[in-house]
Amino acid sequence: MVREQQVPEVADPQAIIVGVDGSKASRHALRFAINEAQALERSIRLVGAYTIPSVAAATIDVSYVPIDDSSIRAAVTATLKEAAAEVKAAGVPVEAVIEIGDAAGVLVEESKQASLAVVGSRGKGGFAGRLLGTVSSALPAHSHCPTIVVPVGWTAEAERAAKHSSSRAVRNQRGDLVEFDESLESVPGLDFAGSVVVGIDSLGKSSPALWEAALLAEHRGTPLHIVGVVTTTVVGPEWLPSTHDVQRFFDEGSGTLEVAASAVAQKYPQLTVEWTLFDGQPAEVLVRASDTADVLVIGSRGRGGFAGLLLGSTSQSVLPYAQCPTMVVRVPRDSR
Repeated sequence: MVREQQVPEVADPQAIIVGVDGSKASRHALRFAINEAQALERSIRLVGAYTIPSVAAATIDVSYVPIDDSSIRAAVTATLKEAAAEVKAAGVPVEAVIEIGDAAGVLVEESKQASLAVVGSRGKGGFAGRLLGTVSSALPAHSHCPTIVVPVGWTAEAERAAKHSSSRAVRNQRGDLVEFDESLESVPGLDFAGSVVVGIDSLGKSSPALWEAALLAEHRGTPLHIVGVVTTTVVGPEWLPSTHDVQRFFDEGSGTLEVAASAVAQKYPQLTVEWTLFDGQPAEVLVRASDTADVLVIGSRGRGGFAGLLLGSTSQSVLPYAQCPTMVVRVPRDSR
C-alpha cells in the first residue's frame, strides 16, 4: 500500500523507516533494513519525499509559477512500489508514505514513530543526492530514533580486510597489556568480522549507544565488541605524560570498559561480549573498526575519551569514511 501521508498515525509506531530514492545506495540500505527487520521482527515503513519546483517571475517581486508535480509523484510512487514488492517478498510487513518536503525534515518527522531509521550515504536527488549532505548528517543529528547510514559501496557479501592504523590496542578483556614496537608508525588493525562494534566514552555502562548496540547484537546473534580510546599523544611541550600517568589512563579506561561489558553480560547472558582499549585518536579507531565490523555503533556526542566527537564532527570524521553500516545514537545533553 502506498499512501500520501495526511495524518500522524502510522500502522506500526515501532517500524524501521527507510529513505528510498531508487539509487544504488538506497537499494543497499533497503536490503540492510530488510535483514534488520527480520532479526528484530519489525515492519518496514518506506518513505519517499520530493519538493515541488517553482519558477520565480523575473519582473514581479513576489510571484511564482507552479509546476505540475504529477510526473514527479508518479516516479516516486513507482520507486516505492518496487521497494515495497522487495520487502513483501522477504516476508516483512511493509507500508509506504509519500510526503512533500525536504527529505531530511520528512525523515526526522517520521522518526518520531519508528524504532530505527536507515538511509544510504549517497543517492540521486531526493534523500541522498548530496554526498553526506543534508540527510546523512541532519537525520542522525535530529532523529528521534537511532539512525543507520549505509555506505554507498557497502554490500554484505563484500570481502573486507583490516587496515593498518596509528592507533594501537593496549588492553583487552583478558587483561593483557598489548606489546608493540614504538618505532612503527602504524600497526595492523584488529579484525572485528562478524561483530557489532560500539565505541563508548566515560559514560561507560550508561551510554545509550552501548545498549542499542547490545540489543542489536543480541537480535542479530553476533558478538558485541566494545571499544574505548585514551589519547596519550604529546601535542605540545607543556605536558609530557609520565609512565605513571599512562598506566593510570590505561587502568581507568580498562575499568570503564570492564564494568560496561559486565553490565551487558548480566542483561544478555547469551551474548558474547569483548572489549578493547586503544591509545590513539577516537575517529581513527572507529573508522578502522568499520573496516571489518558488521555494524559500527557510535554516540552522537561524547565525554572523556571521545571528547570533541559531537555529532557534527562525528558525521564529518567518521561517517564519510566508515566502511560498514554505522548506527548513530543520540546522547541526551543531561547524561552524566
